[in-house]
Amino acid sequence: MDVLTTCPFFLMGGVVVMRNAIVLACDNSYMDKLETTIKSICAHNKNIKFYILNEDLPIEWFRLMTKRLSYFDSEILNIKVSGDSFKKFRCPSEHINYQSYFRYLIPDYVSEEKVLYLDCDIIVTESLDGLFNLDLKNYPVAAVPDLPTTNDGFNSGVLLINNKYWRENDILNKLIKLTVEYHEKVYGDQGILNILFKDKWYRLPLTYNLQVGSDSQEHMIGDVGWYKLFDGIPKVIHYTYTHKPWLMYNTTRFREIWWFYHGISWDKMILNEPRVYESFNNLIDVPKHNAVIYTNTQDLHEIEALIENLPNVNFHILAHTLFGPRVVSLEKYMNVSLYPEINLFKETEVLNTMDIYLDVNYEGEVDYIINRVHKIGKPIYSFESTNHDVSGLNYIYKDNDVENMIKDINEYLQNV
Repeated sequence: MDVLTTCPFFLMGGVVVMRNAIVLACDNSYMDKLETTIKSICAHNKNIKFYILNEDLPIEWFRLMTKRLSYFDSEILNIKVSGDSFKKFRCPSEHINYQSYFRYLIPDYVSEEKVLYLDCDIIVTESLDGLFNLDLKNYPVAAVPDLPTTNDGFNSGVLLINNKYWRENDILNKLIKLTVEYHEKVYGDQGILNILFKDKWYRLPLTYNLQVGSDSQEHMIGDVGWYKLFDGIPKVIHYTYTHKPWLMYNTTRFREIWWFYHGISWDKMILNEPRVYESFNNLIDVPKHNAVIYTNTQDLHEIEALIENLPNVNFHILAHTLFGPRVVSLEKYMNVSLYPEINLFKETEVLNTMDIYLDVNYEGEVDYIINRVHKIGKPIYSFESTNHDVSGLNYIYKDNDVENMIKDINEYLQNV
């Protein structure tokens, strides 16, 4: 164990201030995701003692983080552990590896009596004092139900651990024995933890672990109610399953929030500027206006001419399916955003930002979008060969008259 500092408290104005313990575990390939999670924590919390369970993170990274975290009255410990004894255990999915079992080891490496364990695909958006001030009584762990999968078991990505209980009740060895027996029958470490702590865990509110990775699959099965379980931004966003926000395409909620914390510099963090910048769009150059195209084909009339000549417009292209290569190639333009396999939440989010609708896709209309745009009160621009609007309320141009469409769009947007 390479411990850079082991002080459980520090002096502030002559007063002893205890640090709250947070444990994370990952390998070198996830180091940037780990740092993004830590950034989000530090944006809203101070006096944190980070324990990082790992096999291969470089000491240079810990030295950099030690300096950065000192500005937040926090510290970081480099806890080197061996994964050899866990490699034989089955992992239930390709996005989960044997290091997920490292959380078993918390009683051996963490001295604090109360510990918060977090996965590294998590963003924290508010203070965690509510968790650290929670009286666990004789509960071994507090967690959020594993929704939408089940309300009976809990998700192990956010665990408030009664470390004193774990040590006194030899939880580590009990977990190892159960894992040997059941690892091929249950969902990884989460399944084992649920066996051991069945009916003995404290239920936390959904705000402490909203699993937005479930968005896509719940949309596919038509579970509209899933989006209504929680309104607003949770205190802890968990990007579960394979639908990670750092992948090329992803339509789960709060993708931009992950990119905000990933993108904001430590200099701005130290100056307490996350509250100034607030969102990912404030970190980048974003076009002022938004155009929407809903398509079921990659044939979009004069699309490149429109994109190139309307640089102050962000083109949001939506589809229920994956995109063909001609649409994918449009991402060479910085004012294009693609949304394959769009879900209800993301569709609503995009339509709420729309200034104009471009009816430029061949083949059929998608999801009665023309009538919906009219109800929203936004103008529709069509070409003769792509026109899906029978109301006569849209602007229609000859197929070879893209210049006039561009001119009229610019004139309209000047007054928006």
